[in-house]
Amino acid sequence: MRPLLALLLIIRQHLAVQGGDAERVQLMYKVNQKQTECLYDHFEEGEVVTFSVFVVEALMNGKPIANIKYEGPVAGNSAVLGEGTNGDETSSLGRELRAGYDTKWPKVKDSDKNKRFDQRIGVINRQLIVDWTHAGESEDAMAARAEMQKNPYRDSGRGPYSAKEKELPLRTVTQAKIEPYQETRVIKARGYYRVCVASEYHPLVVEMDMRCGSKLGGVDQDTGHVFTEEKRQLLDDEESIDFKVIPIEERQLDANTYATSNAEMQKEIENQVREQDLHATTAQMKHLNTLVSEMKKFQQEMHHRIKSHEASARRNYEGMIWSGKLETLLYFVIMGAQIYTLRSWLLSNTLLGK
Repeated sequence: MRPLLALLLIIRQHLAVQGGDAERVQLMYKVNQKQTECLYDHFEEGEVVTFSVFVVEALMNGKPIANIKYEGPVAGNSAVLGEGTNGDETSSLGRELRAGYDTKWPKVKDSDKNKRFDQRIGVINRQLIVDWTHAGESEDAMAARAEMQKNPYRDSGRGPYSAKEKELPLRTVTQAKIEPYQETRVIKARGYYRVCVASEYHPLVVEMDMRCGSKLGGVDQDTGHVFTEEKRQLLDDEESIDFKVIPIEERQLDANTYATSNAEMQKEIENQVREQDLHATTAQMKHLNTLVSEMKKFQQEMHHRIKSHEASARRNYEGMIWSGKLETLLYFVIMGAQIYTLRSWLLSNTLLGK
């Protein structure tokens, strides 16, 4: 009965964990046009942190393009930022953060540029533009579009634009897959760090996160980034399943050749279900747990893909409407000009009146 009870406990705990995991919802932030939303967290020296940003939806039929910035330490490190000017050591965290990124951070944010790595103080100052407009398209489609963009210039004899003619103020990253943009850094200077998202033209709905390796169990070797909450939950579930079933030595029947047949039968009944019999069940539970995790990941990816395709279709629909209206307006203008020109010509021609 003990092995069966252990199996029931495993199944119950597995279902409870899966039910609790389903209640966790990824936080989303609305970034209004010409505004910036930031997320702050404190990290110690030597920790590995993954900065992650994903544009879930671009409102008002806009394009999913975000200006991403992650930087620090913006506060909480007097060695890098310098001592406070007011001498108030009991100031609140909000005041400390505000004084840091408004007053101290602008003075030190570029201090690590053009320096050797061993001479840097550990300042992170990264800013770029990430474009999810064509995310999810196949590599062939992207290559065909790139070739189509080059051909018009080559056919006209002008040649493609040079780097100087088409210089961008910020590095632009085009996402090929519908997934978050992530970068992983090792924290060299303790303090408060932040990741910020800004929108230039349209409001955005974004997911942003800073994952710490010390809290989530290190770096995923498959991705090179800190474990996600889902992957960490999967690993914890597998460890919990292993912990519930502890392998022990198989109990052998007594080698007493003089034991009665009833005693031998009783021992066989007791040993019908052994601890080792649960190993196969444990393996199946792990496999089931992995399948559930993969299904959740696939469902989330499909949700993001549907959202992206819906926004793309909506933008194309709006574009076709405006194109149709413009063509109709242009048609009436040309027709009116033709009618006016023909009428003027007929009225001015006196030969038709004779």
